[in-house]
Amino acid sequence: MSFLPEPKAYTPDEFGDFVEKLEWNGWRPTFVTLHNTGVPSLAVWLDPRHAAKQRIESQGHYERDILHWHSGVHLFVAPNLIWNLCDLTSQGVSVSCWNHLTIGIEMIGDYATESFDSGPGAQVRDNAVAAMAILHRKLGLRPDRYRLGVRGLHFHKECRRDHHDCPGRNVVKADVVARVLAKMNALGASLPGADH
Repeated sequence: MSFLPEPKAYTPDEFGDFVEKLEWNGWRPTFVTLHNTGVPSLAVWLDPRHAAKQRIESQGHYERDILHWHSGVHLFVAPNLIWNLCDLTSQGVSVSCWNHLTIGIEMIGDYATESFDSGPGAQVRDNAVAAMAILHRKLGLRPDRYRLGVRGLHFHKECRRDHHDCPGRNVVKADVVARVLAKMNALGASLPGADH
C-alpha cells in the first residue's frame, strides 16, 4: 500500500522543497494525468462546516477501505494547498488505462460547470500548474509532445474505457500545457529532448 499514514498539505513552495528530496528508484512515472473531483465541487469544498483535512482523509478511507485499492490518487489540489495522499514514488490508482505509468493529480472542483479561469477555480489551476511543473522538472519530463499512453500531459477523459469527462470542459489542455511550460521555465528547468 502506498497510502500515507495521514495526508500532508503543502504550499507550492513547500511542495517544491518536498519533491526535491524524493528519489524514484523502483517505479518511475512517464507522464502526469490530470483529473477533477466533480464531487466535491468547489462550492462544497469551500463550505466551512467541513475541514479540508477531514475531506482528504475521507477520500483516502474511501479508496483504501471501501474500494480496496492498494493505492489512490497521488495529489489533491485545492485553492490554497496541495494535498499529498499517496507516496509519489510508488504507483498510484487514478486511471485504469495507465496507472502503472502516471502520477495522478485531482483538482478539487467540477470543471464541467465551475470556472477554471477566475476565483477559487483559478487558484486550483495555479496550484495544479505549480505541482505539475515541479514534478515534470524533477522527473525530467515534458507536458507537451503528447503521445497517448506514452508521454505528455494526459487528461483522464483520454482513457476512454473509464467513461469520465474529466477534468471537465472548462479545462483546456493547450492552456494548461502552456502554463506548465512557463512555470517550468520560471523554475529554471531545462526541458528534456524529444524522447520525454
